Amino acid sequence: MSELIVSISTHSLASRPLAEALEQLAPHTSAVELMNDGLHYTTDAALLSSFSFRYSIHAPARSVNISSVLEPIRRASVELVDESLGLAAECSASHVVFHPGYYTFKEEYEKSVSALKTSLKEINRFAEEVGVQCCVENMGKWGYFFLKSPEDLELTRGTAFCLDIGHANECGCLAEFLQHQFSAIHVHDNDGTSDAHLGLGKGNIDIAAVVDAVKRNHITSPVAECAALDAAVETKSLLEKLLG
Repeated sequence: MSELIVSISTHSLASRPLAEALEQLAPHTSAVELMNDGLHYTTDAALLSSFSFRYSIHAPARSVNISSVLEPIRRASVELVDESLGLAAECSASHVVFHPGYYTFKEEYEKSVSALKTSLKEINRFAEEVGVQCCVENMGKWGYFFLKSPEDLELTRGTAFCLDIGHANECGCLAEFLQHQFSAIHVHDNDGTSDAHLGLGKGNIDIAAVVDAVKRNHITSPVAECAALDAAVETKSLLEKLLG
């Protein structure tokens, strides 16, 4: 493997303003994934560039749905992902992660699949224009979201994949997801009943299987996406030990 640099997500400091969160992360890591949502939503590349971090970016998720059958919502959601891609290009981020969206009614499933595929084409086209990789992420056990199981990867064929091991564990299919190729990974733990974003080793995730898959996919910048900073720092240290 190339040099391993474990990243920490700003998710661990989601309740603090972005500038303060970045200041608090600086003693612990040289790489950060910006959770570009909530208090950390930004279009300010100058702020990010004022720190020496290597970045990846998680596009806004809570208020967007790239699979919406309502075209104004779908289009606006794609624009927000594209905005994060543009920000990533400005601060030399390695990639942008985004959610696949959801269908609101089961009767609209096919229309929502069509909307998802249209959005993926548009996002991939813009990602290529700005020279930043984009990765779609698997979801937890959340209503009608896509990508809760590996079978849905067929719907996103042609788009790089970010494996969230906590989401996969909550959905009971982590072992199956680990058999698929992925280009990025979010690391956090849970006991399979909720998306707790615990530190690695604090739930029931098979750590050895995850480490094997990370090595097999040549991932050199896994992201510790824990709910608390101390858990993220501990996860980073454990990953460095296991992967270094």
